[in-house]
Amino acid sequence: MTRFRLVVLGAGFFSRKWIETIKASPDSEVVGIASRSRSVAEGLKRDFDLAGATLYSGWEEALDLSKADGIIVTLPQMLHPEAVVRALRSGLHVLCEKPLAVDMSGARAVLEETRKYPDRVVMVNQNFRWRPHIQTMRRGIREGLVGRIGHILFECRQQIRRKTVDAWREKMPEPYLLDFAIHHFDLIRYLTGDEVARAVGLGFRPSWSWFEGNSAATAIFTLRGGTLVDYGGTMVSPGAETPQEGLITVIGEKGTLRLDEASQVTLHGQGDTRTLSQDPIHGGELGHALAEFLAAIREKRQPETHVAEHIRSLAISLAVVESSRQGRWVEIAGQL
Repeated sequence: MTRFRLVVLGAGFFSRKWIETIKASPDSEVVGIASRSRSVAEGLKRDFDLAGATLYSGWEEALDLSKADGIIVTLPQMLHPEAVVRALRSGLHVLCEKPLAVDMSGARAVLEETRKYPDRVVMVNQNFRWRPHIQTMRRGIREGLVGRIGHILFECRQQIRRKTVDAWREKMPEPYLLDFAIHHFDLIRYLTGDEVARAVGLGFRPSWSWFEGNSAATAIFTLRGGTLVDYGGTMVSPGAETPQEGLITVIGEKGTLRLDEASQVTLHGQGDTRTLSQDPIHGGELGHALAEFLAAIREKRQPETHVAEHIRSLAISLAVVESSRQGRWVEIAGQL
């Protein structure tokens, strides 16, 4: 079977992760890398033994000249909408890192463009979904282990010091809500199978933060089914870090499910505490994402995290940003 040809746009941290994932896949290959830094791109080509890969001086050149079947977008977030739209017009399938955009106008522009090209697959990577403990917690909720959910507590503490190209993340007005917390907001939807109806929250910058913008946030959400979510997180924790997914406690009428510091999911309130078994994710979270992307192309269907699906998670982040600025509850429907 002919391997799917991919060009990676960007040459930073996640570009390296994606190249590693593609190299491990029998169904795809890296045929190009686009970066403004020739030396960095050459380093990737050398490190991963990509002798046949073409190096492009920028993502625009790659879209104009490459003979690829699809692209992986790992560019700074503010460039995502333009890169995705241009890729679609160039006849390419797209797998884009989250978020698709930093505002709803950019996301809507991409959504409208996808409707013009129904034969092209556009997928946004929400990789936290495809981790064994998240799958286990979701399965427990879906199997009714805690019954009807009334309350969810969600806490995340990270210390994110990894630098970005031209410090684009370090300079963002809302780095926590738009670059990191969107993972958690997507998980709220994914785990519960419910949608957030409204949000109230506050983004803020601790005095010791190394980010220019708000690097922490607190929020309360109400879901359509009535569940209340109490959320808090930071990307500048001096210590006592949690896993990236955070600590998640799901309280229902029949018991409580908890994702703990060791990424174990335990069931409480039904006699002895029970730890739920976890199944490995074949290929890891990025391997799963790549497999889903390629399967959607082969099967001519939408991927799990298609554009419209992702926008529902992005809308939550944007609602908290608006709530923080206006000091009021914000309806999620008003963001869509």
